[in-house]
Amino acid sequence: MRHLVFRLFLIVLFWIGLLSYVFPWTNYGINIPFSWKDYKLWLDLQWWIELDYKVDLEDAKKATDYTKEKEAQIVEWLKSIIDKRVETLNINDSVITSANYGWEQHIIVQIPLKWNNTLENNENIEKAKTAIWKVVKIEFKEQRSEITEADLAERKTLAEQAVKELWTTKNFKEVSDKYKLNHENVVIWETEEVSKIFEAKEVKSNTLIETKNIESKDEWFLIVSDLVNKKYNYIFISKTPSAWMSAKDSKWRILNDKYFVKSSVQFNEAFTPMVELTFNDEWAKIFWELSTRLVGKQMAIFVWGELLTAPNINEPILWWKAVITGNYTPESAKALSLDINTWVVPAPIYLTSEKTIDSRLGSESLQKMVIAWASWFFLILMFLVFTYRLSGLVSALALLIYIMLVLAIVKSLWIVLTLASVAWLILSIGMAIDANILIFERLKDELRNWKSIHDSIIIWFKWSWSAIWDSHVTWLIVSLILFIFGINMIKWFWLMLAIWLLVSLFTVMWISRVLIDLLSQFLKSEKNFVWFKK
Repeated sequence: MRHLVFRLFLIVLFWIGLLSYVFPWTNYGINIPFSWKDYKLWLDLQWWIELDYKVDLEDAKKATDYTKEKEAQIVEWLKSIIDKRVETLNINDSVITSANYGWEQHIIVQIPLKWNNTLENNENIEKAKTAIWKVVKIEFKEQRSEITEADLAERKTLAEQAVKELWTTKNFKEVSDKYKLNHENVVIWETEEVSKIFEAKEVKSNTLIETKNIESKDEWFLIVSDLVNKKYNYIFISKTPSAWMSAKDSKWRILNDKYFVKSSVQFNEAFTPMVELTFNDEWAKIFWELSTRLVGKQMAIFVWGELLTAPNINEPILWWKAVITGNYTPESAKALSLDINTWVVPAPIYLTSEKTIDSRLGSESLQKMVIAWASWFFLILMFLVFTYRLSGLVSALALLIYIMLVLAIVKSLWIVLTLASVAWLILSIGMAIDANILIFERLKDELRNWKSIHDSIIIWFKWSWSAIWDSHVTWLIVSLILFIFGINMIKWFWLMLAIWLLVSLFTVMWISRVLIDLLSQFLKSEKNFVWFKK
């Protein structure tokens, strides 16, 4: 008797702890120290941000081996890279899909938002946009010996193309990102003070204006994007190219990240950390030709358009590797190497639109599910009490513990809740009581044979266990198989089933048994305990 009371005390503490943990206190502005996590909801249960990225395939289409299959491979590669980038941010599960708009390839990224935390939502959106857009461009360049008329004409053509794209896309950010990322001597600026840039009484949207930079007096091409109320965005494209130009071989192949394989951290003889870049065989052949031509000259390595190192070439090099040296610590070298490995992409992407989607249908469905759950539980409670008297009431209390324990597991493991998984949780309430009914019916059979309540409880647990175990294991195998091979939206349904099976076994064989054992100690009439006929 004493050990049963102690176990009851533990169950009550367990129930209070579960209630404190699973209840969504943060929705009501209450902070509980050990209940800091929120439930992880799928897109169908909450708001989300939709980011639309255009895939720039211009350079890819210039390749001789370009095909539609190659294009599809590039898009799928980009989707996997974006998925890994978002995953590292520890933001709720995202959905990444591709779409075709005319001749354009787009990647759609949907990221869940929280209902009651605008600040965190904004931070997550900015982190996601920064991570997704970030592109590492590795370029090898040689010094420009002179600036020709063709170079100047190329710069003017570049500025004219930017104006044309602004008129076509009407998206300043997409155009500015593209030109800043892919071309040198390009500056982006936003200001309301037009007079400080150039003297003009009227400024037209998306026009090409020849002006001078105020600080350096260098001449620039100025592309203007008129927003609203005289707020202007500017793209400055210098008339002259930089002192470095892309290193090209006799076949006009450019030495860049197209041939990149991986990056790693190595140490030289003085144990100084450096970043080693490994390339493929084709790169080695191009590098051999270029290093032969540039003996006695510099070859620079640019990453993110920034000059990292420009070593002298003393002799021709037939090698598959390049080394970036500098004042690196082991940590900074590792960080640079990781960035290069992560952010090198087969084609650049540009954000074209951003919008917030309201999951009104999902939230309304969730509210109806909660009402359905409450109604369903009340009907089960009435059925159990009417059919099995006090033992049915005890099972209903154990069922409440079962529900909270499932929610605690879902919350602590940060399992994604979808409409399907919530529906299964409600459905499982009826299934979880199945084992109790099986046990109660066995108990009534033993009581009809004039056995005491205590002996009957021992027998019904002993003989009911095999049937309960057999059905639960069968369903567990099915749920695991379907979880492994199911799609995202459905697999959480089967994961919830597996959790239900394990938790149901625990509540039936430990919680329910302790409560029923304790109840039987205080009852003299078997019919008050469970209704039956001799």
